Amino acid sequence: MLYLDYLAYNNALNKVSIGEKLLLGGGSLALALALPRPAVLIAIVVAMHAVMALARIPAGYILRLWLAPLAFLAAGLAGVAVSVAATPFIALASVAAGGFYVGVTAPALAAAGELLLRSVAAVSCLLMLATTTPAAYMAAWFARFPGLRPVSEIALLTYRFIFVFLSAAGQIYTAQQSRLGYAGPRRSLNSLALLAASVGRKAFLTANDLGNALTARNYQGRLTHYYPPQIASPFRLAAIVSLLSALAAAGVL
Repeated sequence: MLYLDYLAYNNALNKVSIGEKLLLGGGSLALALALPRPAVLIAIVVAMHAVMALARIPAGYILRLWLAPLAFLAAGLAGVAVSVAATPFIALASVAAGGFYVGVTAPALAAAGELLLRSVAAVSCLLMLATTTPAAYMAAWFARFPGLRPVSEIALLTYRFIFVFLSAAGQIYTAQQSRLGYAGPRRSLNSLALLAASVGRKAFLTANDLGNALTARNYQGRLTHYYPPQIASPFRLAAIVSLLSALAAAGVL
């Protein structure tokens, strides 16, 4: 089990209704995308991290989770903030490189800042949901809606397959390492290609086995989901709706 999955099952808010968490996370995500005012975005970031603190998610692990999205954001923001042209242009700072001019303009810098803040707010909502709510429970919750049932079942099966592939990849990697498969760039590239091919083959075989197992269990196009009964709290629902309403009002006014 991944540590993220372990935390999702064993955090201090695991008894809180899934609907409440989805309302808070999904509502905040919608506001971050629809009303990208700095005050609203900062408030969403603070609120999502406050919820993770209430769930007693280790701060060090949250920082580790941020490394991957921040790496993608840094690469994307560089493309937004930096302008390249064949002729000189008005910029806060620019340099000539070969036959081109590379610089940073005020509008591009403002756009990059807004994009960064909006992305951080959106990722905060997703991290809150990922660390406090198991993916299997969310899929089971969405499966109650007829239009979302096929999507939730595919998402759940894909999520389960991640663990199968991680286990297979880890075993193959260990076997390759014991045979000096990663001693040198050339052997590493060859071993990596063999690892990818083996995992891909296992994916097809596992998918076929899964289909046979479901058919043997009289699968009729609908998976049976289970998650522990959870009762929504009127007090918490009122607090979430109040928070979302306040954020929406701050974004509109």
